[in-house]
Amino acid sequence: MLIAIPVEKDGKRVTNLFGPAPGFVIIDTDRGEKKFINNVYACGGCKEGCEEGKNAADLLAEQKVEALLIEKISEAPFFKLLKKGIVVYELPAGTQTVDEALNFFKEGKTRILYMGSD
Repeated sequence: MLIAIPVEKDGKRVTNLFGPAPGFVIIDTDRGEKKFINNVYACGGCKEGCEEGKNAADLLAEQKVEALLIEKISEAPFFKLLKKGIVVYELPAGTQTVDEALNFFKEGKTRILYMGSD
């Protein structure tokens, strides 16, 4: 499974930003491979995306990401991700690093967010 985690520029610290996140670490959970991708659409969190009409959800879909791990996400990007078939998992509050987030996911300490979830 390919999962994405929004991160700071160092590629190690988790951020709660989605659209304006500096980048994402994409992890292939089957192979254990990790890669950092720059968020070329980090335009300050606009709802409609950038000039090309693309946004962070498009970026993840282009990378064939199947799930996003994040502590909190607003409604507009959440629905964009759902439309692209990307499942959103809620990380426990205070998650600091990519490795910590991945461990929470593997240990079942994340929960899938659904429409209308708090």
